[in-house]
Amino acid sequence: MRNAKIALTLLALGVFVSVQAQASGFAVPTSVVGLSEAGATVADAGPVSSFAVNPADMVFFPGTRASLDVVASEPSYKRNGEGASNNLLIMPNLFVTHRFNDLPLALGLGITSPYGINSTWPAGTFGTSQTTPDKNDLRIIDINPGVAYMILPNLSIGAGVDYYQSLSANFPEKSGNGGGVGGNVGLFYTTETFNAGLSYRSTANLGGDISLPSRLQAGVRYRFTPAFATELDVGWNDWSNTRLPGYGNLGWKSALAYRLGLSYHFSQYLALRGGLAHEDSPTDGSSIQAAAPAPSSNLLSFGLGIGLGHWQYDLGASYALSGNTTSYAGPYAGTYKASTFNFGAAISRNF
Repeated sequence: MRNAKIALTLLALGVFVSVQAQASGFAVPTSVVGLSEAGATVADAGPVSSFAVNPADMVFFPGTRASLDVVASEPSYKRNGEGASNNLLIMPNLFVTHRFNDLPLALGLGITSPYGINSTWPAGTFGTSQTTPDKNDLRIIDINPGVAYMILPNLSIGAGVDYYQSLSANFPEKSGNGGGVGGNVGLFYTTETFNAGLSYRSTANLGGDISLPSRLQAGVRYRFTPAFATELDVGWNDWSNTRLPGYGNLGWKSALAYRLGLSYHFSQYLALRGGLAHEDSPTDGSSIQAAAPAPSSNLLSFGLGIGLGHWQYDLGASYALSGNTTSYAGPYAGTYKASTFNFGAAISRNF
């Protein structure tokens, strides 16, 4: 009872303290459990969807696991108090992993939607020369096969290939669809009470007009009891070479993120999750772009898991709010503010 009260108290504190989890810029969540715990899952091997963050952890789970996660994201951008119209992004994500019975080896596949933009600035927002609305539309999928090998009883290594394809990439002055290849690697260590994870995902260039950031994430997860666990992650997102059609190199820089995830399993049938985080801005006053204003952000997240036999159902939501940031970059000069509401549902099964 005492441990349950501690867990609920920590989650309740999250209602009043706002910090951020998903990467700023135009990255979006790909996992409902990750969304629920503010993205702090690099050391959490429990959900199948953690494969997309750290491919090394799947080798510790026998048999076949699969999950379908549908995440919706609705950003809101404002400049000098006037907002862009933003459409809801709905992104399905699929994960499948299989551990071989007689080998310390596992294979996995993720099909995710890790990046998206869909916003329109009204005509005249950036001066009288802007006679038509500026529409920014980007949707990218990542097809990610991977493999993991248990090199010691408590330690595994994993690697994967990322094939990115833009489904749409339409911006005011240019469109630039294309595909490109990147890669990811991970390490995972686990004991009865402690997990540690490390993962790296490389940059990728899609057709010459789109360049995606590289990402490094490290985390530790500690189980105070079999029911209550918390994870602390630090992430590094290198946006310095990021490009978008019509905008070219965005002039952004690398940014750090700090994430705290919490979970409490009341029973095998019910789990409560929450998260807090903060992410620094990759922009400064000379590099804010209208496609995706990216001031530093703060986020609060919450989620619920329900287990019924071999089936698991998860719900999650998060809200990120930025402070004001000022741009003096030509026609984009002004004061920007951004917020994002994410929510999702997932169904997964062990075979």
